[in-house]
Amino acid sequence: MNNNNNTGITLVDVRQQALNSIKELKSGEMDVKTAREIREFLKVIVDTGKTQVDFLNAIPDAIKEKMGEEQIQAMAGTLKDRDAELDETLHEIEQKNKTYKIG
Repeated sequence: MNNNNNTGITLVDVRQQALNSIKELKSGEMDVKTAREIREFLKVIVDTGKTQVDFLNAIPDAIKEKMGEEQIQAMAGTLKDRDAELDETLHEIEQKNKTYKIG
């Protein structure tokens, strides 16, 4: 998956699908068996995320300092979440606004 063109499934997509599934289950649009299968998929996603975080935490700081962000993400198998991208974009906009303010 290439995050540069916003393809692939992100954590935002996973959260939205989980919330949609809850709504569908409550409204009767989804059966309990399907909800259980979705729950199992979500468990795998959460467990994978925890493993990735543990892996990143296990890398010595000296090695992390020599590596770039892309290398660390590639090692852990992670992609930036759209929320993180939005936070970065908003921060950039705020910084630009401070630059243009007069007075």
